[in-house]
Amino acid sequence: MVSIVLVTHNRKSFLSRAIDSVLNQTVMRWELLIIDDGSDDGTDEFIKKYFLLNKKIRYFKRVFNGIVQAKNFGIKNAIGEYITFLNPEDEIKANHVELRLNYLENHPEIDLITGSIDIERLRIEYPDFLERIKKSENKEIDLGNLVIFGRRKVFELLNGFEDTEYYETDFLVRALNHFTIRRFDYPTYIIHLI
Repeated sequence: MVSIVLVTHNRKSFLSRAIDSVLNQTVMRWELLIIDDGSDDGTDEFIKKYFLLNKKIRYFKRVFNGIVQAKNFGIKNAIGEYITFLNPEDEIKANHVELRLNYLENHPEIDLITGSIDIERLRIEYPDFLERIKKSENKEIDLGNLVIFGRRKVFELLNGFEDTEYYETDFLVRALNHFTIRRFDYPTYIIHLI
């Protein structure tokens, strides 16, 4: 099973799209952990319609503590053999989980995969943003690490994310010392800028 960790803070107006994209996956071997990091916009009431009707969705309301601590809380509460993340304003295509799950199950020597943002969609919807990223010296940091999907043991051994500015990049650098990481080039993660 794949544990999808979605951390939200006052993003109620975006959540339906993100949650629906998980509900529409072509495989049902997932759980969705929604970590509400101190929202005061009615997120808790809004989410009830989802987690009361679907037992694959678990909701956790926390006092605001920041995205890194909230993601680590999600990792600690995840029960899946694999862990990944979804931002509340983004969405995933219907075959997102299936492709990654099949890949890792067919490649037991690989522990973690990254990448696979739908660049074409980004180009159409946010051309100025994409051009700015292309010219950036930190384009790998800005885009490359956004879709982390890996075996549970990776997150457990590294104790999740460190509370640093580029916490995903830091995580991948630490993972390189112990695990095999590959870039996964199936663009099924859709970014929506807000």
